[in-house]
Amino acid sequence: MLQTRLATTPAYGTYPLTPRQRVIRALFHDTVLGLARIRRPFIRWFWDGVCTPVDATLFGLRVRFHPHDNQTDEKGAVCGSAYNARELKWIRRALRPGDVFLDIGANMGFFSLFAASRGAHVVAIEPNPVLQARLLANFGFNRLPVTLIPEAVGEAHRAVEIVRQNADLGSATVAPSETARIAMSPLLDHVREAGLSGIDILKIDIEGYEDRALLPFFRDAPAHLFPRLIIIEHATDPGRRQALQDGLIGSGLYRQRARTRANALLERCDPLPSASLRQGADEQLLQFTA
Repeated sequence: MLQTRLATTPAYGTYPLTPRQRVIRALFHDTVLGLARIRRPFIRWFWDGVCTPVDATLFGLRVRFHPHDNQTDEKGAVCGSAYNARELKWIRRALRPGDVFLDIGANMGFFSLFAASRGAHVVAIEPNPVLQARLLANFGFNRLPVTLIPEAVGEAHRAVEIVRQNADLGSATVAPSETARIAMSPLLDHVREAGLSGIDILKIDIEGYEDRALLPFFRDAPAHLFPRLIIIEHATDPGRRQALQDGLIGSGLYRQRARTRANALLERCDPLPSASLRQGADEQLLQFTA
């Protein structure tokens, strides 16, 4: 199910910055200090004792941050483009107006907003209803178009529930549940539902589910849907990390061009190898999703 409507939410400016927050942002927002370790205690001080949203800017856009329960909001509110700076640099270099940016695990819209600000056609996939509402609100404040798919991505059609690991909404994962109301579907189904004929940049951060989202897609999708670039969070589980390594890079479909502590940038090999990864993906899928 696609959503392009804007969320109903209090007007932007309802939650102004406090004097302390203004000072902290002046020091760290879009500055070299925002890249340094010294930012860490200031990030804590920014939201310490604050349980309400904060209305400020990000990439020159109006954004409502919820730093008390979302690490992306917490760091984005203080550091701005200094947070995930290298990943933003990758996008800035590669993304052209009109390109398709597919954001899997979109959270509150950090990367989606950046891509939209550069004229991209943004399709965001986010299963958490709370984060969906926040993403739609942020796009609404700026009258930017976005297509939201309010579902999870995985290897099969099933119902799942949100499982929180800690107080950070963005680090939650999903688990199968017969009573849950959140739908999970394969990525290829989502891409077809969105009417995409190609993907320029795919960013994925779904807390350890990346192999189950991507390997079935590359097994079943036509080659013209293979993204030009992939920004992918490093898998913490060794088996899943190896599955992705074998399925995407070992197959010759992608090469790793850069990496940060959190993410890798993969570039599609053109021309694609004559032997696809379909057989390898099948084997990895059976091993890690049984």
